[in-house]
Amino acid sequence: MEKQKRKKLTQLADKMLDAHDRADELRGVETDKNFSNRVSSLLDSFTKTNSTSEYIDKTKKIISLVSENIIKSEGHNNFDTNEYKADKKKLNDSLFLMQSFMGDKSHDVYSKDNLEKLNIIYRKHSSINKLLS
Repeated sequence: MEKQKRKKLTQLADKMLDAHDRADELRGVETDKNFSNRVSSLLDSFTKTNSTSEYIDKTKKIISLVSENIIKSEGHNNFDTNEYKADKKKLNDSLFLMQSFMGDKSHDVYSKDNLEKLNIIYRKHSSINKLLS
């Protein structure tokens, strides 16, 4: 019985020493700034496919511009908030499709015609925002 306890304690001590050695080896892994940047750029290359995320970011900015215009134009008779809300709905629908088909630039949501429509909405609301500011 005593022999079995000693054997078991020896095995446990060996496992603890192995774990401690592995932890020491991990401390020696390169963790300087260049290493972090390389890992980050590698991970970013998997998340950003075909720069469709750029279109998504721009669409989000347009949505925030339209939302700002809706808030600023409420109470003014010369500004049609219903039209602005319809524009926001179109943008949200496009954003949903862009997020659903992220990375697939061949989808219709990334077509030249659709992107031109988004650009027209942006230009319209950009000029409206200048008037309201």
